[in-house]
Amino acid sequence: MRQFLPILTLLAAACGANSASRPSLPPGELHVTRAVLYQNGIGYFERRGTIEGNRLTLRVRPEQIADFLKSLTVVDLNEGGRAISVALPVEKSRARQLADLPPQVREQGGILAMAMAFRGANATVATDDEEVTGRLVGVEQIDVPSKEGPPWKDWRVTVLADGDTLTTLRLAEVKTLRLRDRTLSVGLEKALDVSLQDASWKAVELTVELAGPSPHNLVASYVVEMPIWKPAYRVVVLGDGKLLLQGWAVIDNVSGDDWHKVKLSLTAGTPLAFLYDLYTPHYVRRPDLSGPTETMGVAPPRPIEAYGAANEEDWDGAPAAADDWGGAPSSRSARAPSAPPAGRAAPRAVLPEDLERGYRALVAGAPVGAIFRYDLAEPVTVKDRQSALVSIVSTRVPGEDVLLFRVGADTRNPYRTARFSNDTGLVLERGPMAIYREGTFLGEALVNRMEQKAQVFVPYALDTRVDVFLAQESVEEGMRLVSIVDGHLTAETKVVTRHLYEVENRSEETTTLYVQQPRRTGWTIRKVGLAEDGKGPPQPGKDGVIEERGVYYVPIALPKTGRVKLVVEEETPARREVDVLSSLGRGVVLVYLKAPDADPVVAKALEDALAASDRVAEIERRLADVNGTRGVLSQRAEELRANLELLGKTKGPDDLRRDLEKRFAEVERELDKLVREHIKLTEERALLRERLIDLVKRVSLKAK
Repeated sequence: MRQFLPILTLLAAACGANSASRPSLPPGELHVTRAVLYQNGIGYFERRGTIEGNRLTLRVRPEQIADFLKSLTVVDLNEGGRAISVALPVEKSRARQLADLPPQVREQGGILAMAMAFRGANATVATDDEEVTGRLVGVEQIDVPSKEGPPWKDWRVTVLADGDTLTTLRLAEVKTLRLRDRTLSVGLEKALDVSLQDASWKAVELTVELAGPSPHNLVASYVVEMPIWKPAYRVVVLGDGKLLLQGWAVIDNVSGDDWHKVKLSLTAGTPLAFLYDLYTPHYVRRPDLSGPTETMGVAPPRPIEAYGAANEEDWDGAPAAADDWGGAPSSRSARAPSAPPAGRAAPRAVLPEDLERGYRALVAGAPVGAIFRYDLAEPVTVKDRQSALVSIVSTRVPGEDVLLFRVGADTRNPYRTARFSNDTGLVLERGPMAIYREGTFLGEALVNRMEQKAQVFVPYALDTRVDVFLAQESVEEGMRLVSIVDGHLTAETKVVTRHLYEVENRSEETTTLYVQQPRRTGWTIRKVGLAEDGKGPPQPGKDGVIEERGVYYVPIALPKTGRVKLVVEEETPARREVDVLSSLGRGVVLVYLKAPDADPVVAKALEDALAASDRVAEIERRLADVNGTRGVLSQRAEELRANLELLGKTKGPDDLRRDLEKRFAEVERELDKLVREHIKLTEERALLRERLIDLVKRVSLKAK
């Protein structure tokens, strides 16, 4: 566990340097005393202190000035004191800065280019042998004869000295060229600054004019752009139903000021923030209506009285709210380390108790509107352009090392997972988390934002010793009558989905497997337990199911080296609209009639309707039989008639003729009886159907 030590050293470096006193500042400036860093790229800062005189100086980097101006508040805590104005240099774009400079300095170069650009300027030109002061006349290129070959090119600079003497100097020998024109030298400096983008290097200086008696007890607050703070976490599995949860934040100080003993707060949440440039002048493009140059001049209008200056009494600022910098002490334990092996001395291992003692997380957390704020109890010291680690949490929380299987995953193997409850009293932001156990790194994961009291599952490794197989089926149960209107019945039923999990554990440890499955809208878990043909240890049941962020975590107790079958049943209500006399409707009605609270009037009408419906069904069955028998007899009658016609043509025996005639008469009598029965049944069915319609229409029911 040596990897813990550098982190502890960095954490101590952020807070341990607070014993040093703050360095002194120039008169009129204030130290940064408070910083609040957000997750949306901004930082809130306070400066406090007492200054002599009536002028406060604030220095801000150019890229921060827009946010600074739209959020600056200056409050004098002394009675009668107030801020009356803020002065700052006007920001110009690079194009306008160059346009304001003399044309000679807009495009700078070396001495050759300067000598050409500054023709006519007063300057001092010096070589190793001589120095000439005067006006630059120009630069020319001449041919210099050579004894060894063709002439070569050389540059000469000419200076008008004493008003009437032209002196030529070889440009290659010129060591210095000093401009004696203040306007040109200042313009050259500014042009070089613009080319270098010097505004990004130099701070913008703001001056706040103060009124009232001196000294002034001031609080200046503002918001500027800052990098977000980045959390990271570590979990140590202790094996006693507890986990050691530690976290720290990486902060970057790019504010432009050193932080000395600054009260630091970190926020979880994202308040709205935006950029708005109040510093750069905004120009409006106007049409150019200039007339011809020969237009006669017109006298300017008489001056108009300017608007009155702002009343210094209009400046108003509210004092910042007081802060509560409370802290929570870290826990300690007195458990002794294990003894070294006999015969040799072994280095003592780093225990969780050592981590807790060396890792002080003195943070008080509190919700503020839609965000959560961590207030560090100990002031922090961080140099400008440096980063630091500050501890935000170190506590033992209820938890265990478990398995987690995600339904729908590409693998049938579950993950080793650290499960714990966020009982820290803090809202923990999204960040990486490393898992340790018995001094060994087990894995890491990226955890999402953890709300207070939330159940957190952190998968860190795949366990191939366990396989999970899933099968499921859906059925309908418990049909119940809801209403009957105009012969249409509305019934409510339960749709049940059964998830059957078969888990094989090939490891030598008993553990708990949590199955993560989506929580469907309108569905509830009604049963968790061993399948009918399954064997295994007692299961937690549905009361052990954890619901978190739209998913279920169903626990399954696994035995050593064995299989277990578990069934999870979900149910949801469903409604069906059917005809009262349909097969499904009759079943629902029969269930209603057996209920002790059935309405007697409605029950009598439904019983009559069912009886009539049964009689109609019986008639329809008899009609089907009659129609079938009629068909058979009609075919038999046609056969007998044909045989009789054949005997009449052939003059066959009389006894055969009489037998055929007798059988034909019997068939005719049977057919006649069937026709009369068919007519009777058809008429009865028609009457029953009319009665059924009347009975059904008279039934109106809304079940309780």
